[in-house]
Amino acid sequence: MNMMAGFGTAEAIRVEALTTLAQIEKISPAWQALGDRAGMPAGSHLESWLAPVLKASWARQPAEIVALWRGVALCGLLALGPGRGPVRRSWTSPLSFLGTPLIDRELPQDVLKAFLTTLRGKALILNNVPATGPFWDMLGQAVTESRGSIAVLDRWERAILLPKASFEEWFNGNFERKRRKEFRRLKARLGEEGKLESLAWTGGDPLDPWIDELIALEARGWKGRRGTALAADAAMATAFREALHRLAAEGSLRLWKIVFDGKPIAMMSGLVKGNQGWLGKIAYDETFAKYSPGVMLVLDATERLIDKERLALVDSCAIPNHPMINNIWRDRLALCDVMIKGPQLSSISFDLLRKAETTRRRLRSSAKALVYRITGRQKS
Repeated sequence: MNMMAGFGTAEAIRVEALTTLAQIEKISPAWQALGDRAGMPAGSHLESWLAPVLKASWARQPAEIVALWRGVALCGLLALGPGRGPVRRSWTSPLSFLGTPLIDRELPQDVLKAFLTTLRGKALILNNVPATGPFWDMLGQAVTESRGSIAVLDRWERAILLPKASFEEWFNGNFERKRRKEFRRLKARLGEEGKLESLAWTGGDPLDPWIDELIALEARGWKGRRGTALAADAAMATAFREALHRLAAEGSLRLWKIVFDGKPIAMMSGLVKGNQGWLGKIAYDETFAKYSPGVMLVLDATERLIDKERLALVDSCAIPNHPMINNIWRDRLALCDVMIKGPQLSSISFDLLRKAETTRRRLRSSAKALVYRITGRQKS
């Protein structure tokens, strides 16, 4: 365990770099407690989600967990990729969906400043963080007060749900009459062909059968053919299963499915913490595509999220311009990747690092676009 720095706030914040799984496992109770005290939504950094992913990924993709302490209380946590070069990066995996660090609601500015000061003569890349709102404002202030600067590398939007008072109000206000009628018609037509059920997992019910069905359903679709389904990555499938069990134990797991004649034809997972939720894996049986089972499932889940959960915001966690969810959830969350200049890094060096990173991203994007065009693959 490497002590990185200590700082003179009212009570000093100390920063530790945890570089082994054993060190990370030791802070598990404090990490879980921080998740309950976090002031800003940071679902991807919750212990119940990130710890299983780290464990499953460690052999091929180790990480460094930056843990910030005030006294005996953990007050901040961020996962970084390993390395001692001039640029540090957020640690990500195929199961990452948001880069916001986990920060105690009582002293977010002190925590951010303490972390940024440890950068010294380096730059930091934070991926997939909100581009507006409380975290963005606090990050900007902390960067300024730490004598750094910040540059946006990429910016995009994804669909979110800002619930209304009731699902009926949202549904009527979100779609014109013709489209509402079409949704109901498709559901009625499928119901005429066999027994149609909309189900939600509830605590106490066996969980593994639901997980097995979701993984199998995804594998039978285009992600299975492309080789990017969970079933094709044993480590990520194991992490996903363990994370869902942990979320279930703390009451944060949501699972929904559409069942036709006893067979699941659409399934989706979700995470709820505090007053915010995040959608997870979604899969559907393509042989039922003419009935739009994915849309049917999202609408049923939306009804439960609005009328039963009473959340302030639900993040779709979808790719930008997703052809399905963007046409159902009309609100948007602005996200970005940023590069932050450490306090002792010169502006000239920072500008060179920023330009190099921009070039790297442009070349990677061009290469991926070429692969998609040649292979006919679609983005996930």
